[in-house]
Formats: sequence, C-alpha cells, structure tokens
Amino acid sequence: MSRIKDFFAKTASNVKSTIFRFPVVLIYLAFLSTVMFIMIERDYINDELLGRLFFTGMFGTLMAMAVQFMLERFRNLSRYTLIFHVGTVILSVVYYFFMTDISMSQSMVVHFLVISFALTAAYLYMPSAGGSADFNKVALSHFKAAVTAILYGIVMFLGFVAILGAIDILLYSFDSIIYAHTANIIYTFFTPVYYLSLLPKFNSDEEDDIDKKEVSYSYPRVLDILVSYILIPLISIFSVVLIAYFIKIIFTGVWPVGQVGPMVLAYSGTGWFIYILCSDLKNRFSVFFRKAFPPVLIPLAAMQLVSSYIRIEAYGITESRYYVVLFGVFSIICALVLIFRKNRNSNIIVLLAAIFALLSIAPPIDAFTVSRYSQELRLEEILTRNGMLFEDKIIPNKTVSNNDKFEITSISNYMSRMGYLEEVEWFPKEYATDSKYYSGFEQIYGFLPYYDRYEPAPGEAQRYVYARLDENQNIDIAGFDKFIRVNITSSREYVESGSFLLDNNKYVIKQKSDGAGDITVSIFDENGSREIDISLKELVDRLFANSSGSKSLMTQEELTVTEQNEKLNIKITVTDINADRTNDSIYISGSMFVFISLK
Repeated sequence: MSRIKDFFAKTASNVKSTIFRFPVVLIYLAFLSTVMFIMIERDYINDELLGRLFFTGMFGTLMAMAVQFMLERFRNLSRYTLIFHVGTVILSVVYYFFMTDISMSQSMVVHFLVISFALTAAYLYMPSAGGSADFNKVALSHFKAAVTAILYGIVMFLGFVAILGAIDILLYSFDSIIYAHTANIIYTFFTPVYYLSLLPKFNSDEEDDIDKKEVSYSYPRVLDILVSYILIPLISIFSVVLIAYFIKIIFTGVWPVGQVGPMVLAYSGTGWFIYILCSDLKNRFSVFFRKAFPPVLIPLAAMQLVSSYIRIEAYGITESRYYVVLFGVFSIICALVLIFRKNRNSNIIVLLAAIFALLSIAPPIDAFTVSRYSQELRLEEILTRNGMLFEDKIIPNKTVSNNDKFEITSISNYMSRMGYLEEVEWFPKEYATDSKYYSGFEQIYGFLPYYDRYEPAPGEAQRYVYARLDENQNIDIAGFDKFIRVNITSSREYVESGSFLLDNNKYVIKQKSDGAGDITVSIFDENGSREIDISLKELVDRLFANSSGSKSLMTQEELTVTEQNEKLNIKITVTDINADRTNDSIYISGSMFVFISLK
C-alpha cells in the first residue's frame, strides 16, 4: 500500500514540477485539447479552420519544447525567457497565416511534417549541444519516457472505456461521443504531460536532478535484450539480403526500378534508430553493429540513389522522390562522419537530420519548388511534342496517343492536387483551381482524363473503365423520401451497405456480385425479407461498350438505373465507378446514391 502511495505522490510531484518547467507547452496542449473537443462536437465551426488551428497548436507545442530545452542548456539566455516564449507565440501566429491554408493542401501537410521533424530533432539535440550532456543517454531518456507515457495512456483509456461502458449498460445511458472526449483528454493532454514529467533536467547539477537523471539514464534489461538480441540480429540479416542484391546488380548490370528505394529508406531509418538506441550498450552484438552499420550503409544508400535517379529520369521529381534522395544523401554523409570522426557521438545524426529537414523547405531548393519545376518541364515537353503548346497557350488535341494522354493526365492531376497549376504561366487561370480543373479537363486538353497506358488491340474489348458523375450537374431528388450514399463492393456474398428508416420501418441495403459485372443491390425489411433487387449489369456493360478511354465525366442520366415494384420506388445514381475486366471476371468498386420512396 505504501508503494502505491509513494508512486502517486512521486507522480503528483513530477507533474507539479512539469507545470512550472513547461508552462507554455502546457498552454499549447490545453489549446490542442480544446480544438479537439470542438472538432469532436463540430457544432458551429468549420473543419478547415479547426484543422489550421490544430496544426498551429502542434507547431507551437514543439517549438515551446525546443525553446525550453535551449534555455536549460544555455543558462545565460534565461534572462530572455519571456522574450523567447513570446517569440514562440508570434512564430505560431506567423505559421497560422503563412504556412496553413483553408484547403488543407498536401503541400501544407508535408511542410508541417518536415517542420515538426526538425523541431523534434532540435529539442532532442539541444541538451547535448557542445558536449554538455551525453546525447545517447538523452535519447534513451526520451525513448523510455515516451514508451512509458504511451503505455500508461493506453491502459488508462481502456480502463475508462470499461468503466463508462459498464455505467452505460448498467446505470445510465449516455452519448457514445464521450469515448472520443475521453481519448482526447488522455492522448492529447495527459500522455504528453506525463511524458514531459518523466524527463529530467539534463543540464542541471542539482542533487535531485542528478538522482532523477541516473534513474532516467538506466538501461532496462528488457530493452537491452530487445535491441541486442532481437533487433540487431534481424537488421543484420536484412543487411545481408540487401548486400546480396547489391552484388547481384553488379554482376547482372540490371538496376532496380522503384522497388528498392522505399526498402532501403526503411532500412536506413530503422538502422539509425537502432544505432542510437544501442550506443551505450557494451555487449559484442551492439559493438559490432555500431562498427559495421555505417560502412555497410554507404553502398546500399548509393544503390537507393541510383534507383531513384532512374525513376526521376523517367518520371521527373516529386516530393516523395525528393525526400528519398535527400535521405539517401543524409545517410551517406552521416555514415562518413561516423567512420572518420574519432568521437562517434550520435548527436551528429539528429543535428544533420534537422539541417536537412530545414533545407528541404527553404526556397529555391525546397521539395515543392524543385518538384513543381520538374513536373512543369515534363508536361511542357509532352505538350510541345504533340503540338499542344503554342505561344504560351494550350491547344486542345484529341488525337494524342494513349500513353501521352496518360502522362498528361497524371502530371496535370498531380500539379492540380499540389496547387502548382496556378503558378504555371501558360496554363489557363480559369481552370487552375480544383473546382474548375476536373470539369474543364476536356476543354483544356481536348480529351477526357485518361488513366490507363494500355491500348486495346483492334477488335479487343476495353479492359478498364472509370466513370465519374459530372459535379456541375444537380442531382434530381424529387419524388423520393430518403437517400443514402453507399460504397460499391464486389463481394460474392451479400454485404450490408447501409440502413434507413421509412414510415417507421427499418430497411437494410445489401449488395453482392456475380464476379462477371453484375452487382445486385437489394433492399431487405427488418424481418430479413427481400423487398426489391436492382441490377447494375446494364450500366456496367454500357460503360464498357461506350468507353473511348479509361476515364470520363458522365451525366446523371448515363449513370442512373431505376427499379420499382408495388411497394418501393428505387433510383441508383453512381457518383464514381471503377471497373477492371480480367479474362471472364470484372472487379468493380466505387460509390453511389440510393434514392428510396414508398408507393
């Protein structure tokens, strides 16, 4: 009993000291919890604003943590504490207005992830800057604190779920949204606060802090076994496989196309993580791994770079390829530094990681500028080759080969998703936004979006089609009492897709496929009796028969089927559908609106 009492007393003391140590961080965490609370309720504030606020809160939290660790490391800056904290708030405001957008674009998310990574690397590095603390012990302390806090959070959440579930069943029924609020409080606020409470003051010489550091720096036996006798042998075996593949390439001269890049990327990231974790271990497995990993990584990272170069030569640079190449260069530089540097301090890894991350978002060499320029050149070359670009104007051409249609569609869609089209001088500005781009694709290029390089031989049936409802058309709902949106599936057995209430009676929508293009949508009553069947076969056959390409915008009439009996009147309007024909089978996916009315 006394041990439990001591545990809670110690935890309360740690949390109390955390409040005074990280006040700004806690304010940001409370802000994040509030934003999450409103997002869960979603009564009156739009999701775009909440998303921007959440990203800003995350940025502010990480920035405040980095600032606090910097102030603890460089004590002469403590007189400017208030200025640094105010600066954190100002930078958060700047981030909100200049680094977030209403559309929550992909580039905004990538920017956030890169900045978050750089700030995390910064606050991990800061206590060991200038050799003030052992980085390996600092990293171990953070790792132990994070794992402990996450485990405590999971156990606490499961416990509250069990308690609330029992109350809901046995005593008082309440809205299930309370589970989301519970998760918010535990994971958005409690878990980070508890994580911070477990971190010692790395640069303090006070007796209490020294004692806390000794506990925090101790290497758990379980982790020692996991790293030394499980993770290191596994990654060593994987290294042998990659080295064997590298030797095979040398003898065959056949370089990989695409598949090896992500594999080596994951290997490198995992390897650096294990390298840092085992830096203080003295057993022979750990010592061998620290000596062998850097030189082994260099040829493998070089192989990854060559593989990426082949992809870039064929398809240009995108953000993902940019970061794969950047990580390959980072891995080689880190490996060389650790090989030739006498003091193999692992903090160089996170320092270089932070520098590379910041370089990747610094114009004009940032991932987005480089990718936009590369893809713009590719699109310009294809259009020029097909006589579709003259005096900075796109000339529609419907006679382009299917392969070039595919390339134009792929590049153009990518640039639209990333918001790059607005910056292309020769692209018509009236179609540069998402809302106008897809509906105006045919007017821009002279053909509908095309998604298949495959060109059927003369007399051969089209094997793949994709159709989408024209978003500019209004869907007619007159005469129907209910409508529900459901996904199209190709299950051979009946699958429930949705349910609805009509005239105080519950109905269930189920569907199944025969595998040959006939999807049957059925309505069942609450007793399990089938009320009506609607077949999509005629619609699918019509799509294949009339398809001149793999994708097209279609009218409501073209994508609608109706069925009725003495009780129900049903209309199905497909909003998008993929149909892939292989031999005698057809795989179909997509979504549709089901409109229902009683007769």
